[in-house]
Amino acid sequence: MNADDPQLATLRARAQAIPLDEPARLEWARQFNRLPGLTHFGLAVDLADPLLVRVTLASIEEHHVGGLRSRAVHGGVLAGIFDCALGVAGTLQFDARRAGTCELSLKFMRAVLEAPLEVFGACIKRTDNLAFAESALYSNGKLCAIATGIVAVAADRGAQAIW
Repeated sequence: MNADDPQLATLRARAQAIPLDEPARLEWARQFNRLPGLTHFGLAVDLADPLLVRVTLASIEEHHVGGLRSRAVHGGVLAGIFDCALGVAGTLQFDARRAGTCELSLKFMRAVLEAPLEVFGACIKRTDNLAFAESALYSNGKLCAIATGIVAVAADRGAQAIW
């Protein structure tokens, strides 16, 4: 990925810092990457950057394709990858409180045909209970889609932690 990409530079300039130090970010990502949904999808979350969440899909598999009745990655798969990037970017703003994506808006600009896929997400603004996030998806280094989302703190109804 070209670090000088204007879309990525704009996202980085507007991003709020992830409020964890590097060892805590790396441990959070290690735990999150063990979730069955991520391993099944083939996704990996990288939190090495103090501003941006990076979600990668290293290879496009048969179960990822079908968009446009072609070999393009299906829009539902792309929505899931965006949900991961935006959800993580927002959730990390709320320390140990549970949070999740409550709104997701996607804009597709070109078909996603080549691996690797990289989605960069960042929290742009937050309140006590909401985080507003933005992200950009690149296919083999080309910008293909952008998304925005809102992450909300969940009411504590006694759900059990998964890690």
